[in-house]
Amino acid sequence: MPSRDRTATRRRRSAAETRSAILEAAERRLLGGGPEAIRLQEIAAAAGISHPAILHHFGSREGLVEAMVMRGIAKLQGQFLEGWPSAKEPDIEGVLDRFYEVASRRGIARMLAWLILSGQGNRTMTPGVFKPAAERMHAGRVRRALNQGRRPPELEETLFAATHLFILVLGDSLFGPSVRRAIGLGSGADMTRRYRRWLSKVVERMESRRPANS
Repeated sequence: MPSRDRTATRRRRSAAETRSAILEAAERRLLGGGPEAIRLQEIAAAAGISHPAILHHFGSREGLVEAMVMRGIAKLQGQFLEGWPSAKEPDIEGVLDRFYEVASRRGIARMLAWLILSGQGNRTMTPGVFKPAAERMHAGRVRRALNQGRRPPELEETLFAATHLFILVLGDSLFGPSVRRAIGLGSGADMTRRYRRWLSKVVERMESRRPANS
């Protein structure tokens, strides 16, 4: 009976629901064991489907990994678009926290690094994939500068700033604890929080030092 129930559940799933179940099972394995834990047979068992079903939806392990990263990138951008502008504009600390939540806790930074180092990053980091978030950031920066009587930034400057933030978050998600431990700061959760608070204040100070209108 349990076997028939599982089969019936599989039949009731739409293609989108099946893909989502596979991605969620893969994400749980990623969080538990890193990219090496992405094994199709075990993901299929966790999602309650057959191994060939994963191949049907994603083509290969690499296709599944790519889909996971694309889903993570969409979440990352969604978090940014929801949080900027906020009541505190620009909400540097809030934006960094949201970036870290997706990049670190969901393992997206590790997966993206794996794809890039294996030469497959161009399929996920496509031209302009983060541009909507950067444009939202730019609108907030322009509005804040005008309200404070400062010269508004050029779009290119904001794109540079967004690039800097993204690299900071990915780098810290991948190497931050190890580097802090090697420097002598320690690598615990409290030190990580303190470093990220400090980083948000540094970024805010950089933002506030833009020249005023003449």
